[in-house]
Amino acid sequence: MTTHELKIKSEYFMDVVKDIKKAEIRYNDRNYKVGDILNLHEINEQGNRTGRQCSVIISHILDDGEYLRDGYVMLSIDVIY
Repeated sequence: MTTHELKIKSEYFMDVVKDIKKAEIRYNDRNYKVGDILNLHEINEQGNRTGRQCSVIISHILDDGEYLRDGYVMLSIDVIY
């Protein structure tokens, strides 16, 4: 299991915290694996961290060139705070 530190825009951050947003589409430059932890750091419109964060665990990875751009994956996530 690996922990990844990632930024997420404010508009998406709250939906993750509220457990509404259940997936992230990310470029797979980190070799994501099921069970990895994503520490999501909220950023504002200027790209600066707000100080708020939450942690999620990857429960499933969709890596399918028919549905996603080359190199991208869809990570199904569950909030663990």
